[in-house]
Amino acid sequence: MITDSIEELPVLSLIVRLMLATLFGALIGLERGARGQSAGVRTFALVCVGAASCAMVNLFLFYTTGSADTARIPSTVITGVGFLGVGTIVSTGRTLVRGLTTAATMWSTAALGLLIGSGFLIGSIVCFLTIQFIVVVLNRVSLFQENIASRLSLYLELDSETGVEEFLSYMNEHGYSVSVLEKKNNASIHSKDIGLYVTCNIFKHKSHTNLINDIFTLSSVHYVEEIKG
Repeated sequence: MITDSIEELPVLSLIVRLMLATLFGALIGLERGARGQSAGVRTFALVCVGAASCAMVNLFLFYTTGSADTARIPSTVITGVGFLGVGTIVSTGRTLVRGLTTAATMWSTAALGLLIGSGFLIGSIVCFLTIQFIVVVLNRVSLFQENIASRLSLYLELDSETGVEEFLSYMNEHGYSVSVLEKKNNASIHSKDIGLYVTCNIFKHKSHTNLINDIFTLSSVHYVEEIKG
């Protein structure tokens, strides 16, 4: 019976699947690592190889026993990697939530590993190309859309005496409105500064990057960063 299972899953096939999982996982992780994410090449390669291995274990059990549920282990892999992905999501005092894309990419990479491990190589190639399209091409589209959006959220650290007045005056003079202004008690770079969360309406559709650079030139503004959820 074991011999039959080896014939169904030959050693060469196992090696090819694991190598493909390593390669595809590493390539996806390379893009995440290049963007400064903590989960990079090794993490994504391990997730993909681990998922592929679990799929092959499930197939091996099915071939050797003839009664194994071929969906049981893959379903637990998807659930488990979901918890792993949560660890890449970071909530900070300034920029709120980061790592959502990395978590989603990791979860998708696990599904890719299951495709590879199950031997569905055509499906795995299509899945890999789709993930790459999303994280590379659509990322540029997303950044462009975010940069021209008419709504902008910022975290600022400015002088506690003159900063708020100077900032609001600048926004009013240039035709921008501030719909939300919330004071935060975060530790600031300068001890006498205050931290503010502000939401601005940019009716002129000015580039966020250019507007942030303009705000940073104000003498009372010592730190400014766009908040992206």
